[in-house]
Amino acid sequence: MEGIAGYKRIVNQFNKTVIGEPAQWLIETAADAGLDYSGLFHETTNELTGHSMKRHGDRNVHGAATITGTDFSSIPEIVKAPDYAVIGAIRKKTLINAYAKIYINITYLYFEDVLKSRKNKALRGKTLYKVTRPLSLKEFLNNVSRNGKTDMSKAAVFIGAAN
Repeated sequence: MEGIAGYKRIVNQFNKTVIGEPAQWLIETAADAGLDYSGLFHETTNELTGHSMKRHGDRNVHGAATITGTDFSSIPEIVKAPDYAVIGAIRKKTLINAYAKIYINITYLYFEDVLKSRKNKALRGKTLYKVTRPLSLKEFLNNVSRNGKTDMSKAAVFIGAAN
């Protein structure tokens, strides 16, 4: 599409992929925090991928903790069976969920926004990054709270069966 004086207008296409419905543990944990997740679906977007790669994908900065394209395939397992999760926290006036999934020598941290507007009803991925060691629950909670930047006073904490 041509714009003013020969400049081309670049249209960024917004793409989303539905991962699936919330697991029963998530519905129950959300209810413990006074939230109703019925009718919502986990989804990822090209904005999640772009943000995560831009912010956490530079090998010179992040070394072994660098996010690569293959890391995104872990998201369905992270939301289905996390080792830890914080459900219903508030960060920058947005309701969020945070998940940690521990594998050998790596902990994935995945954050999603809870969208319950008339147009958007989703648990939409916000960022994915990793740490090159297993995190304890305390370390995970410190990471989620960002030293006080996230209000977790009404959130529910989930501890997975493996812990």
